[in-house]
Amino acid sequence: MNIQHPQETITKTYDYKGIIVELVEWSDTVWCGKVGYADNHTDEPNVEKIMEDFMSVSAIPDSREDNWDICMSLNYLSDERPSGVMFGFLVVADIQPDSYDIYRIPAANFLRIRMCDETARALGHEPWTGGIPPYQWIGEQIAPEFGYTYGDDTLPVIEYYGFFKPDDGTHEYCYLYVPVQEDSAAKK
Repeated sequence: MNIQHPQETITKTYDYKGIIVELVEWSDTVWCGKVGYADNHTDEPNVEKIMEDFMSVSAIPDSREDNWDICMSLNYLSDERPSGVMFGFLVVADIQPDSYDIYRIPAANFLRIRMCDETARALGHEPWTGGIPPYQWIGEQIAPEFGYTYGDDTLPVIEYYGFFKPDDGTHEYCYLYVPVQEDSAAKK
C-alpha cells in the first residue's frame, strides 16, 4: 500500500535490499503542535515534557490532516544549534489556536522508508523501539547507494505516524523521512 500525504509528491521509488525507499518532494508545509529544545548544544530536549504539553492542549487545530501526526527531530543534523522535538499535525494555515506552536518547513526533498521490524532486519539492524530516530539508516546507509547525501541541516528528521489504534496504543504505520540532496561528488 502506497501512502502519500497532501504536501508530497513521490518522485522516485527504489528497492534497497527488498525494502521500498521513496524520494519525496514536499511543498512548503505548516505544522501545528508543541515544540521544545535542549538547553544547550549537547543534551537532548525533555521529550516527555514536550509530549505532556502536546497532549494537554485541548484546542482542536484548524484544517489538520486526518489520522496522521508527527514527531519531528529538529537540528539533529547540526552541531551548531540545540536539538529539539515537535509533536504535531500537518495543517493548512498558520492561524491556529494560541496554545499551539507553529513550525514551517520550506519545500524540500526527503528519502523515506517505512519503519517496521522488516525494514530494520533488511538493513541489518535491531528493530527501532523509540527514542532518536535512526536517521543514519537513510542518510549514511541508503542515500549514498542512490547518489544522495544529507540535505540542508536546518530541515527536520520526521517520524510520520498514521492511523492510531487506541486498543493497543500503537499506530498502523510509521514512516521515517530524512532530508536529502543529490551528492555532487557522486556525479563526478
